[in-house]
Amino acid sequence: MPLFPRKKDKLSEPEPYSAIESPDYERPEGREGRLFDLVILSLYLHSAGSAREMMGAFVERAPAVTEAVFVFPLVLDKKRDVLHASLLEGLVEEHLERAMDAYQEDLTAIELSLSSNAFCRRVLDGGEVVIRDSMAELWDGALPEEQVLAADEQLGIKKVALVPMLVEGEPYGVVALAFDHDDIDAEVVELMVGHFTLAMRDIATLEDEARFNDVDPVTWVYNKRYIGEAIEAELVRCGRYAKALSLVVIDLDDFGKFNAQFGQSMGDRLLRSAAVSIAEAISPPEIVARLNNDEFAVLLPETNRAAAVSVTTRLLASLSQVSIFTDDGASEPLKAQVAIVCFPDDGTSAKDLLDSAAADLEQAKRERDDLARPITSRVNPLARAAGERFRA
Repeated sequence: MPLFPRKKDKLSEPEPYSAIESPDYERPEGREGRLFDLVILSLYLHSAGSAREMMGAFVERAPAVTEAVFVFPLVLDKKRDVLHASLLEGLVEEHLERAMDAYQEDLTAIELSLSSNAFCRRVLDGGEVVIRDSMAELWDGALPEEQVLAADEQLGIKKVALVPMLVEGEPYGVVALAFDHDDIDAEVVELMVGHFTLAMRDIATLEDEARFNDVDPVTWVYNKRYIGEAIEAELVRCGRYAKALSLVVIDLDDFGKFNAQFGQSMGDRLLRSAAVSIAEAISPPEIVARLNNDEFAVLLPETNRAAAVSVTTRLLASLSQVSIFTDDGASEPLKAQVAIVCFPDDGTSAKDLLDSAAADLEQAKRERDDLARPITSRVNPLARAAGERFRA
């Protein structure tokens, strides 16, 4: 269910992966089907905009590719010489949730020191798939053995495959796969982990570059720090040359609900599609940045309030070209709440302007939620206050 900006005059064109996601498409059976799923997983991994998004897609889709009970990637922190799964923190995914319930532990918070876990060191250095009957050796030193064995039994685990993540001899981590059967397709497992490792290397390179380029690693527009500095620089010009300045802050509607329903990977794709749509609707020296979560800001130098309203109309029209799927499988345009703030009426610093926009957005959300309620459930605040006085 990929989400990319699409223009209304191109609705007849297929979206990326649309044939794959179509309910009319017949997936091949058996090993051919698993290899087909591997190709699709690879597309998702290599199109991810961040390591967290990639991890989400991998943990969600890898069990179907390999017929595993759950798949657990551990990334190598070379400076500390530990394996960790912190990129999975906060991820809601059924296979991972079931495993953590069984182990009675937040597995994403566990770190495995390679200096004390000799087994993990051998797996990483050996470069080959290692098969075991239990997860006990992997969790040695992190979880009590009896706790691990009880969880393995609860999950029905019969075999565990541990696959080192290596690219040209350079280690990136270990992927653990738990199976409730003995027949493991080692070739598919190795191919899948190979694709995952290559994608991890590529995204790590991009994120390293983004840290030094003021770019948000998920959406690839500017980040909050950059736009804060840009606003302050423009305010200096405004004060010196008596120029106007406006800021438009956009909050996507129901993003939290979408993220919970379809997962972090698709949520990140939605954010990236929204960012691209906003960026397409503006031109330099106007800039767009991601403020946090599902909020974006557009800086409009030398733009008064009336002109900012016109630009905002264009921004919302562009956002509406992004289609999202509803619960019943239909699609609808992406919607958002907006706030327009201007210098000097709404603030004389970046913080003042952003705080004013945040307050306006909260008010807009309250008004939207009030209008969304059935008429019979809306309560006039004055009438409610009068009723409370009467009861008193």
